[in-house]
Amino acid sequence: MYKSSDFTKPLYKTKDIMRILGVSYATIKNYDKNGKLKFNRTESGRRVVFREDLLKYLDDIGVLYNDMDLEKRDVIYARVSSNEQKTKGDLDRQVTFLLENVEDLYKPMVLKEVGSGLNDKRSKLQELIRLVLDGKVHRVFVTYKDRLTRFGYHYLEATFSYHGVPIMVVKDKDREKSVEEELVEDMMSLTASFSGKLYGLRSGKNRRKGETQR
Repeated sequence: MYKSSDFTKPLYKTKDIMRILGVSYATIKNYDKNGKLKFNRTESGRRVVFREDLLKYLDDIGVLYNDMDLEKRDVIYARVSSNEQKTKGDLDRQVTFLLENVEDLYKPMVLKEVGSGLNDKRSKLQELIRLVLDGKVHRVFVTYKDRLTRFGYHYLEATFSYHGVPIMVVKDKDREKSVEEELVEDMMSLTASFSGKLYGLRSGKNRRKGETQR
């Protein structure tokens, strides 16, 4: 028997399927040809199977034990950098896009906030992390990786994966320009922050130097 919690990746390559099912490459080709297992193709033409399709197949043949906590929910996380973007509807647009384009959402919880992607102390991000650590999240959905954070994304991804929670990125290509503009704003904020700290250090140094000369 297989446990659903053992399958944490969003998709599986052919070699993964061969290992999981204990079958040969020729058998995989037959499964694909007769539709026994649903395969998708990457841009390079390689076969892959989405997690949901693999679990469905295992369930259909009676070898899947669904041990996933029924209280676990999918989480939609949305973020913009400024209130101006929120007023324009960019924040709600992210949520609407994911709700309309992800077909198998399970009891979705929406977390949305206004804040810089450079700020890792955002309240809703912290809430999301707590939910993951408490075992209350099935999957996390975002329109872009940098909705979660500008830097250190892979640390979040590794932590979530350790707890069996994949981050699903469903890109909204129509909003790509807005994301690029937001990145510029964040970089300007970062530059201003460093400049302010540097100015403060220099002022303090000059002040101490003046006091010493007295």
